[in-house]
Amino acid sequence: MAISQWRRIASAGSALLLCATLATAATSIGDAGAASKARAPKVPGVTASQVTIGATVPLTGIASSGYNQVAKAANAVFKYVNSKGGVNGRKIRYVLEDDCYGTPGFGCTGVPNTVTQTQKLLALPVFATVGSLGTPTQDLVRTLLKKNGVPQLFVNSGSSDWNDPSQYPGLFGWQPSYPVESKILAKYILSTYANQNVCFLGQGDDFGTNGLAGLVAGGVSPVVTDFYSTTSLVATNGASIAPYIQAFQNAKCTVVYLDTIPGATDAALGAALQLSYAPHWVISSVGSDPQTVAEPFKSLGVDPEVGAVSFTYLPTPTSGSPWIKWMYKVIQADPTDFPGFTSTSPLNGNIEYGIGFGVAFVEALKAAGRNFTRASFLKLLTHSTFTQTPSLAPLQYTPVNHQGLNAGQIDEVVSATSMKTVSNTVYTTNSKNGPVTVVKRLSTGIPTWLR
Repeated sequence: MAISQWRRIASAGSALLLCATLATAATSIGDAGAASKARAPKVPGVTASQVTIGATVPLTGIASSGYNQVAKAANAVFKYVNSKGGVNGRKIRYVLEDDCYGTPGFGCTGVPNTVTQTQKLLALPVFATVGSLGTPTQDLVRTLLKKNGVPQLFVNSGSSDWNDPSQYPGLFGWQPSYPVESKILAKYILSTYANQNVCFLGQGDDFGTNGLAGLVAGGVSPVVTDFYSTTSLVATNGASIAPYIQAFQNAKCTVVYLDTIPGATDAALGAALQLSYAPHWVISSVGSDPQTVAEPFKSLGVDPEVGAVSFTYLPTPTSGSPWIKWMYKVIQADPTDFPGFTSTSPLNGNIEYGIGFGVAFVEALKAAGRNFTRASFLKLLTHSTFTQTPSLAPLQYTPVNHQGLNAGQIDEVVSATSMKTVSNTVYTTNSKNGPVTVVKRLSTGIPTWLR
């Protein structure tokens, strides 16, 4: 689901009925003429012909590699939809402000920070922020966005921070939370590597701690647990990871679970190569994208990630999902942001992530009808189930749960560019102590209006 290089993308009947009802109402209002249109509420960022949304993302700097594709892929969805007439008669304008993931340890100096860049979006104004990236960066601005009444939608992070509707009613995550992902991976570890020593390496923030909590809740108790510092990771060019891998080898861990960003994944795999240490790797979706991870090893002619197990909440390119062909069509239609992308180019996880939340937004916008407010849009999100998005399982929020997706399946890295599913079973759970169960209701195909 969704920093690729440094830090972390109602029932069906009720949803269709709501969409149909709103569409009918919109048609009636539109037919009533200019007088009725004048009575429509004035909504910041929304005009008769356009909806303006925005995001703060690392388009430059150390964190930009890989993750600069995420928001661009979402924008490719919006451009594609605009080429077909927009949504309910409005085009989508997506304004991306570069914050260089402006936090200590990521090499960002002398650039506008996330707060400054968010204030620029507020001045436009925007209807909402959609797909802004990062836990620490988005935590910085959630109070600011709340104060200005701006929804903070589909934050690009699996932190549990986004599920706090009583405090931040306009704040929504999108990808499965880190505990949900690690609980599902824990089920796989217990069934595949029973009674084997497991070691854990996580990032020293919510990413790592949330992931460890889910792993333990899923029944896996690591014999060694360590957390790395992103500041040290950058300062030492990855060398700070080597002692952790040495400790895992000394502990005779045959399974190593990584809650790591790709740079730390690379450092861990590289250290293991030097030590001739070859455990079974289980890697969070945040740090497992094959193309990104394989890049530093090209000169060695080896890809130590092949065979590693990970997690996905989106269809793998080899799955045969109709969404994959559609994704290729959308990205190929955007040569500005994806020059040289062809039908044979690898479709990486960053692109899929951006397309995933991009489709989720246009589906919600479609269901909202012609006349909506920020309040009515948020109510729609919390009272609907979106079954026609690229995610494997439907996207559903409630008034008390704003986390996002809660399901996915196990996949395996098979080359420097691709993964395959270990099985077609899609699992779901919650971020607490609920069981891991099989999803019986999967997402359906591409809606006709998006084809």
